[in-house]
Amino acid sequence: MKKPILSKRMDAFPPYLFQELDGKKQEEVKKGRDVISLAIGDPDLPTPKPAAGFAAKEVLKPANHRYPYSRGSAKLRRAIAGWHKKRHGITLDPETEVLALIGSKEGLAHLPFALTDRGDTVLIPDPCYPVYKTGAILSGAEIKRLPLERRNGFLPDFDSVPKKLLDETRLLFLNYPNNPTGAVADLKFYAKAVAAAKKRGFWIAQDAAYSEIFFGKPSPSIMQVPGAKDTAVEFYSVSKTYCMTGWRLAWLIGNREAVGALAKLKDNMDSGQFNAIQETAAFCLKEHDRLAPPIRHIFRARADLFTRALKKSGWRVFEPGATFFVWARPPVEQSSLDCVYRLLSQAAVLITPGSGFGPSGEGYVRFSLTAPEKRIAEAAERISRINW
Repeated sequence: MKKPILSKRMDAFPPYLFQELDGKKQEEVKKGRDVISLAIGDPDLPTPKPAAGFAAKEVLKPANHRYPYSRGSAKLRRAIAGWHKKRHGITLDPETEVLALIGSKEGLAHLPFALTDRGDTVLIPDPCYPVYKTGAILSGAEIKRLPLERRNGFLPDFDSVPKKLLDETRLLFLNYPNNPTGAVADLKFYAKAVAAAKKRGFWIAQDAAYSEIFFGKPSPSIMQVPGAKDTAVEFYSVSKTYCMTGWRLAWLIGNREAVGALAKLKDNMDSGQFNAIQETAAFCLKEHDRLAPPIRHIFRARADLFTRALKKSGWRVFEPGATFFVWARPPVEQSSLDCVYRLLSQAAVLITPGSGFGPSGEGYVRFSLTAPEKRIAEAAERISRINW
C-alpha cells in the first residue's frame, strides 16, 4: 500500500506553544501540585450577565437558526459603524468598510491570502502574537521581522528600518495595545506608520483586540489618522472587551478594497457566525459604556497589584499601558524557557516564555492576569520566595 503524505506546508509550523505549556501544567497536576496558570490570555471573568441573558433569548428565535450572511448582518455592521463613530469619531460605510469575522484570529490568518502573493514580503513585529505568521506562511509570503525594543516603548522605529525592506514590503502587521508587551501607541505613531505605508505602497493590518483594556487614555484607532483608509485595515473583537473569547465574533474596518477582498475570500470559505451571536455583539456595542468599564477596572487592579509585587521581588517589569499582560525579565539573566521551567518547578506557577513570541522576546516572560485576584496574589507570593 502506498501511504498518503501530509502537505509540506505543515513542516513550517512548530507545535502550538500553548498546547505544549498546557502539557507541562498537566504533568505537574498529576503529581498533585496546585498549579496557578498565568500562561494563556483567556479571561477568567464570565461574559456579563446582561449579554448572556440577551443571547439566551436570541438562541431560541427560529429566524436565527438559518444560514447567516457571511459578511455580518446589516444590523451588526451598522452597530459596529455607530460604535466607532461614538468611540473614535470616525465614519465608516457599514456596507463596504465593515466585515464581521469568526474571531479576529480567523481574520488575521486569512488576510494575507487576500492581500499578498507568493514571494511577497510580510513585515511582522517581533515579539508578536504567533498568528500573524500563520497566513503569511500558508500563502507563500516571505516573513521579515520588525524588532520591538524596550528603549522605544516596544514601538517599531520606522526610521531604522532599511529602505529596501520597506520598498519590498506588501503587508505590515501592527498590534496596539500590544500582546505580549502591554505597550500602547498614540496617533503620532500611527501617523508615521500611515505615512510610510503610503510612501512605499504597502498595506497595514492593525490588530486592536485589546483596545478597551486600557489603563490611561483610551486607545486611539489608526483610522483616526487622515488618509489611513487609503492603506490600512483594523481588527476589533468582543473576546477581551466583554470576556467573550468562546463566542468567536470580531470585525474588520478600513480600506474598502482590502475589506472587500477578505469578504470575497470568506464568501468562498465559511458561512459566517451564528446569528444569535451577531445579535448579541450588536447588543454589547450598544451597551458598551455599561459592560466594558467594570471589566477594564478589574484588569487594571490586577496589573497594579502584580507589577508592584514583581518589582518588590527584583523583577524588571515593563509597566503595561493596557491589556491584561505583564511583560518582564527575572532578577537574573536566563533564557525565557529556563525561567518558565524554574517558576513551574519551584513555585508551581505557569507562565509563557517571551521567546515563543519571536527572537526579540528572548529573556522575557509574559504573565497573563486571567485568574482571580487571590490566585494572582498567591502566585506573586510564591514567586517572591524563589532564591535566584
